[in-house]
Amino acid sequence: MSQEEIGELKSVMERFLAQSSELIAYKEALDIQAEQIKKMQEEIQQSRVLSALGEMAATVAHEIRNPLAGIAGYASLLARSTPPEDSRRKYVDKIIGGISSLNKIVSNLLVYTRKTNLQKQSIDLVAWAEAILSHAEIEIEKEKKQVRIERDFPTEPLNAEIDSEKLQQVMLNLLINAIQAIETEGKIFVSIKSNGNAAEITVADTGKGIEQEHLKNIFTPFFTTKEQGTGLGLAIVKKIVDLHEGEISVESEPNKGTVFCIRIFF
Repeated sequence: MSQEEIGELKSVMERFLAQSSELIAYKEALDIQAEQIKKMQEEIQQSRVLSALGEMAATVAHEIRNPLAGIAGYASLLARSTPPEDSRRKYVDKIIGGISSLNKIVSNLLVYTRKTNLQKQSIDLVAWAEAILSHAEIEIEKEKKQVRIERDFPTEPLNAEIDSEKLQQVMLNLLINAIQAIETEGKIFVSIKSNGNAAEITVADTGKGIEQEHLKNIFTPFFTTKEQGTGLGLAIVKKIVDLHEGEISVESEPNKGTVFCIRIFF
């Protein structure tokens, strides 16, 4: 083979390799676009489902709350006319408790399905969290449990752009879940710190934990392992964190506890 032929072959190989590299780059770009399209389709489908659920929820709320209001009124009259020492009072209290549970289910359904707009402002997360923890400590007293809340907060203010009311709902939900996960005594650890381009809020407990097969479903609407659960609490948590364009993750081990970590980007 002559030098000229070798040079031509080398040139052809170089062009082939260059075109192969371009094809690989095109394929990678197409894979990324395909993934983005798939994600958009899933978001569109979820939006359609939520829209349908929203319409259904509004109808259900109307149809359920009207008779519930009447039942609640009669239950209140029964409670007034039935003294605590009366053996029948426990049944009246069960009725009132059931009404309260139904109202909570309807309210959670409306919160999850309705379109939510955030009212963001710069908030010191440390002061914000302290106010929420005071509510959690009241809940611990109500539950009559020996639960200690430990804090790991920065000494200086840590500001982030959040909807304080909506994110408060997230924190209270996680804290109440943590309290309920602890049988009689234990610890809840709450941490706030700056990590790179995000503020990290961690809620960890020493409770009964979550089975590994359930972890992937805990943010799924209507999925619950609780006897009295609605399956909407953590779904609402995920929705609010997503609206903040943040992230939430969970780690858990049965009989050792659960750790939730929220990341709110600066």
